[in-house]
Amino acid sequence: MRLHFTFELEQEVLEIDYRRKILAYIKFCTEKYNKEFYHELYGNGNNTNKDFTFSVYFVPPTQFYKEYISIKSKRMILNFSTPDSFLGIQLYNALCGQKFIWYKLSGGNAIRLINITSEKEKIITQNQAVFNTLSPLVIRDHSKETGKDCFYTFEDEEAASILKRNLISELNGKMDRDISFDIKQLQINFVKMKKVIVSSYEYKIATSLGIITMKGEPYLLQYLYQRGIGGKRSLGFGNLELIQ
Repeated sequence: MRLHFTFELEQEVLEIDYRRKILAYIKFCTEKYNKEFYHELYGNGNNTNKDFTFSVYFVPPTQFYKEYISIKSKRMILNFSTPDSFLGIQLYNALCGQKFIWYKLSGGNAIRLINITSEKEKIITQNQAVFNTLSPLVIRDHSKETGKDCFYTFEDEEAASILKRNLISELNGKMDRDISFDIKQLQINFVKMKKVIVSSYEYKIATSLGIITMKGEPYLLQYLYQRGIGGKRSLGFGNLELIQ
């Protein structure tokens, strides 16, 4: 399920760490709509990746600065994608319930949802696909021993193997069968990418943006197209657009 939520901004200036504010808005809407569903997603400090991803498009003219973004149009579009239709409908209803209502963001700005459209999903039938990243790709290697994270980009030799290892870990026991072999066989190639440093809470994270090709089982490519790839997806990273 792919949805596009168009927002009006009260002011032209938005802090550069805008993804956390969008996530706070999604949490606010979800809790207002259905507390039980909210607690399933975020209860007890649950900050694990969810089965959705999003990216934000700021309608031009825009200018990016070190600490903020100037959005002359006062319009932004939240592009949302999930393979889970139930979750998608719940979030659609949650945001729809706040349509035309201003929501104050920390930092002094405010947003209100003014339009919702849906996009027909493409179906992947071949064993190869070309994707464009709509939001930065986070490749995170988490050490259980130290609790620390290391972030990699497409420039690093280990990048593809870390992505696949994390995917195996995330999907272990989640599918109706063990798909670890299919994930190991998945070929990920970074074709035309650039390194981008992104603010996320108090951290500066090295990420990757650009074109990725993947070769593997069509169902797996379809799942990644719908769910996104990499870390921090439900914080607005790793959203993919199928371009071929």
